[in-house]
Amino acid sequence: MGAAQTLTDRREDTLVGRNWLDLFDAADHNPVRAMVAGLGPQGRCGPLTVRMATPSGSPERHAALSACRLSGQDQWLSCVLTTLPGEGETERPLTTSIDDFVKATQAASEAGAALTFLDAPGLVALARSNPEMCQTLVQRISVLLKNSAAGHNAAARLSETRFGIAHNGDDLSLRKGLADITEESVRNGIDLGISAHHVDLDAETLGREELVQAVRFAVNRFASQGSNAKLPGSVSQTFEQMVSSALQRMSEFATVIREEKFDLSFQPIVELSNGSLHHFEVLARFADGSSPFEKVQFAEEIGVIEKFDIAVCTRAVSTMRSAPNGPGVSPLRLAVNLSGRSLDNSLFIRLLLAMLDENRDLAGNLSLEITESARLQDLVKAERVIQEIRRRGFAVYLDDFGAGAASIEYLQALTVNGVKIDGSYIKRIGASRRDDVLLRGLVRLCGDLGIETVGEMVETTDQGDFLRNAGVTLAQGWLFGKPSPIPEWTSRMAANPAAPRVRARRQGAVESWG
Repeated sequence: MGAAQTLTDRREDTLVGRNWLDLFDAADHNPVRAMVAGLGPQGRCGPLTVRMATPSGSPERHAALSACRLSGQDQWLSCVLTTLPGEGETERPLTTSIDDFVKATQAASEAGAALTFLDAPGLVALARSNPEMCQTLVQRISVLLKNSAAGHNAAARLSETRFGIAHNGDDLSLRKGLADITEESVRNGIDLGISAHHVDLDAETLGREELVQAVRFAVNRFASQGSNAKLPGSVSQTFEQMVSSALQRMSEFATVIREEKFDLSFQPIVELSNGSLHHFEVLARFADGSSPFEKVQFAEEIGVIEKFDIAVCTRAVSTMRSAPNGPGVSPLRLAVNLSGRSLDNSLFIRLLLAMLDENRDLAGNLSLEITESARLQDLVKAERVIQEIRRRGFAVYLDDFGAGAASIEYLQALTVNGVKIDGSYIKRIGASRRDDVLLRGLVRLCGDLGIETVGEMVETTDQGDFLRNAGVTLAQGWLFGKPSPIPEWTSRMAANPAAPRVRARRQGAVESWG
């Protein structure tokens, strides 16, 4: 290492016998370990941008690290460090932007690349039982994918357990690296359950736009369904599958929107402090009995979700307008769901704000919930829209909120009135002390920020008591009432003595509008 003095501020002879990881900043130890962990005989990996260890207060020094095992010397690890000019930057995680990944995959297809999806469902349980090990394995998978990717952003983390990579043909090092990670995990008693699905990017059979559509369809489908997605083996077949099913479903869904062939259901949300009704969440229901979640997801995939969101908002406003009002009558209060994807559509934003302007008298009674069925891509734009809504007096909530990195990022970037805690956290109440502590911490964080909290999918009095004691303000779930075709709510206090008492309303009272 002729540049030892420049890279490490130490002479070469003083490095002999030292732990080689001491050369690097402690924050980069895990990425370095992950890079070399799966290196087999005659294998190569890197370069990886690393920060060198420097005295406290000194400017950061960056280098490119590559490693290999030479023929006949498999027991030794040979490394090359190259000084990087300027400040540089540390190795970034895989992109989580589907748009960036699709663009990179489309570019890679022109060079004959293949597309591979990976699903590692075992990461969910590992994240709870051993978060440090989970982070190490994710870093190792990420390094492997970045080293094998056919270009910048050609490897992506599509969800907590799912990854995608566009790579050059039959990449043996990628397959071997995955096999090594799997074998080592099994030896350590960890079952990641890794499965891979390969899709040939036979770009010559499709036009540029068709290829992008097919890749986006495949990526979105795998991100949401994982190994259950049942994707064909090539993008041309994927495109055919997408077109045949999508055209029919697009036609059917266009009819649903145009003719408003959907109904609204209303689920009560109550105040945990006294058990009184706060408002109803508006839920869409379809005549064919199909899953609302799948319908919304499809609308997001084909780019028509904003039309559906506007249709639901319009129907909700009409319901509020037709509700009884006057002295002594409580106003009907509703919350309407909006897809995060809709906030990226400028026309939708103009229509929504115009609708709110026309109904300013409903401010305080109509609120909007931004769902995370589609991750918000442009947080700066989303924050701008949210503040336009709030400036008009309408409250905004974030739906499906949890302790993950995305939710914390939202709290940092978005100013909202409240968050709805994802039902998966509520279901686990009492099952894990660690999860309970995380949930309390999440509620406390929101409280410190002045953000109201709503517990979803509350089904037992124990869950309700826990949330109330933790400081959660509102709750929703079958404990308080199932969705109903009319906005009607019956207090269940008489049938549920363990729940908090209602002071201002006799037990068993019914509130109804229309």
